[in-house]
Amino acid sequence: MQTKNLPYTLGLDIGMASAGAALILPEQKRILNLYVRAFDKAETDKEGESLNKIRRESRLTRRRIRRRAHRLLRLARLMKRVGLIDEASPNAFTLTNATPWDLRAEGLDRLLEPREWASSLYHILKHRGFQSTRKSEAKADEKAGEMLSGVKQNQALLETGNRYRTMGELAARHEDFKENKRNKGGSYSHTFSRADLEDELNKLFGAQRGFGNHFASADFQAKAQELLMARRPALSGDALIKMVGKCTFEKNEFRAPKASYRAERFIWLGKLNNLKIVQGGDARPLSDDERRSIIDFPFKKAKLTFKQARKVLALGDHCRFNLLSYRTDSKGKDKDPEETTFFEAKAFHALRKAYEDAELSFEWKRDSADTDRLDALAYALTCYKEDNESRGDLAAQGIEEPIISAVLEESFD
Repeated sequence: MQTKNLPYTLGLDIGMASAGAALILPEQKRILNLYVRAFDKAETDKEGESLNKIRRESRLTRRRIRRRAHRLLRLARLMKRVGLIDEASPNAFTLTNATPWDLRAEGLDRLLEPREWASSLYHILKHRGFQSTRKSEAKADEKAGEMLSGVKQNQALLETGNRYRTMGELAARHEDFKENKRNKGGSYSHTFSRADLEDELNKLFGAQRGFGNHFASADFQAKAQELLMARRPALSGDALIKMVGKCTFEKNEFRAPKASYRAERFIWLGKLNNLKIVQGGDARPLSDDERRSIIDFPFKKAKLTFKQARKVLALGDHCRFNLLSYRTDSKGKDKDPEETTFFEAKAFHALRKAYEDAELSFEWKRDSADTDRLDALAYALTCYKEDNESRGDLAAQGIEEPIISAVLEESFD
């Protein structure tokens, strides 16, 4: 017996904690089957954070530990090659009567014994400080902001009175570091900059050469410095572009960054086209006059709510928006649904604020009307993950230095 193939419609509703499906036979006007499956959200109970975030952070921690161990192994092998230690093992750096902090300070004023010198270098490269590649990190990452604050605080201590020459000497002898040398209890006040530790490394090598240390050659210094500053470049620029898909319509063009002016305006126009005014059970699109009155509003104000849209469109109290649900809150809360944000041009206003904070209001008035210039800014702040790369790209686009310095306070995903 041959079964007749019937046209059907499959509807899916997939959410964070449930998945629903309905199979409908439209010709017979009946529902063939309904399914619903509920499950726990993939997030922690207390903080509501994604479980993937926990796995990602654990993976990054393992990677950091693995890379640090490899860096220290390379340093130990380097020391063995130059004859500073006999074997590339942790025992070669063990001290019984001094701490590495003390030796890092004393190494500026006296000749260090081979084991003392090896221990000092090992200590610097093991705890090599914080390196920030973007000015915007302080705003985007709370932890990075606290670490940068600690870096600035310690740099100020180093410069005060010229009592200390290096961060190692500061940590060994300043009273603020008497109780503990490292960050403790969630505080990042004892964070050092990697650039400051690089300066300390160079000063120690220079001092030891002056004292006649045979294991402080310029070649050894260059290789140790290379290990100290070694880091894998962030995925950015051309490498990042290779992962970007092509435009659906312009087959040879990459998709625009989400933060670009054209992308934000495209999304806004789509929302505007989908907006309808419901009145007496009938829904109508916006008239040409209504569209003209509101089309530039999101780029003049920080955000546009439905309540503001009602005012701009001069709608009566009996009119409603099709994109809103006017049902009473199940929890009994008396909240106006039209307080909901209709659209927000986040990247556009982030750039505006960066200009204004740098007192570049005149330049913003000029650039806010230049679509290509706005897109160039968004591209650099999205595709490049280090300030020097973003700076180079923007300079090549003819962006002035004051503007570059201002917008580097921002970064986009």
